Amino acid sequence: MKIPIIILNWNGIEDTLECMKSLFAQTYTDFKVYLLDNGSEGNDVEILKEKYGQDKRIELILESKNHGFTLGNNLILEKYILPNPDYHYVILLNNDTTVPPDWLAELTNSVQTHQADMIACKMVNYYNRQRMDNAGHKMLNTAEVIPLGYADSVDEWDTPHENMGACAGAALYAVPMLREIGIFDDYFNTGYEDAELGMRANILGYKSIYEPSAIVYHKESQSVSKIMNYEYLLKIQLNIFYSYFKLMPTASLLLNLPSLLFKYLMILIIDVIFIRPKFLKIMLHAMYRTLFTERKKILTARRQFFSNHQPISTFKLQKKMEFFLWFDIKRFVKYVILRRKTEFERY
Repeated sequence: MKIPIIILNWNGIEDTLECMKSLFAQTYTDFKVYLLDNGSEGNDVEILKEKYGQDKRIELILESKNHGFTLGNNLILEKYILPNPDYHYVILLNNDTTVPPDWLAELTNSVQTHQADMIACKMVNYYNRQRMDNAGHKMLNTAEVIPLGYADSVDEWDTPHENMGACAGAALYAVPMLREIGIFDDYFNTGYEDAELGMRANILGYKSIYEPSAIVYHKESQSVSKIMNYEYLLKIQLNIFYSYFKLMPTASLLLNLPSLLFKYLMILIIDVIFIRPKFLKIMLHAMYRTLFTERKKILTARRQFFSNHQPISTFKLQKKMEFFLWFDIKRFVKYVILRRKTEFERY
């Protein structure tokens, strides 16, 4: 079974070369790499041509501009992956990762064992390999899709389990599923597109699991750190609202509305009381844009989604979500009372 692997490079040639070297040391060798350069500056393109231009294991795609993560992956999915009847699964892999020799073999074994439509790899901190980076996603009933496992001990994440989707930095997707439910929503650019896709798939009844034997060492957002600014953080919050109101069935929306209103009111109050002007500005800006400038776009996407798809029952969907309160109390203590930096503030 040949597995296509998609990798994007954007001004990260050293990371890409290290990632590719680890790929070519795999024990499972029936794969093809679709390597896209996303409009890099400098000599990245020349190096990629020299290293991989004649390698039949690699389809080298060179773009003159940066399409971002979402559209860059969609370009390859639409042109090379979905039309190919021989491809049953596709893997997305960040260029700032390395993988052990048994990674691909473990993934292919897992997809057969669990009959899953999505698999989240065990993403481990590249620089501190006793600490986790990501174990897939879970979803709160108040809209957010949350990364699992960040900074936990790797020993805490040794058991496969179902989740709400995979981090696309190291994820396997069933190609028939993508043909049915669609690929990344082009509303996104770089960030949260994988959360929306996992949420969409789960709402439609597809199965997502975390596979601890498929280990990936991740350098933690090497590309994202290059674009981290106010507009990026605002877009992430807009993405959260967009995904929730696009995909959540009406019955679930109504059931979760009291929690949603309470949570975001408390966020605004906390940001005022504890003098967090940056977070207050981002939240107010995101709320305004969601209610006014983004509303028609959200409603159009929602109508299109529900006219083409039938979600699972409200009961099953509510069981997949975690009630927000305990999680947010812990987050309040960690980031407001103890004043630890959030993931975004570390950059």
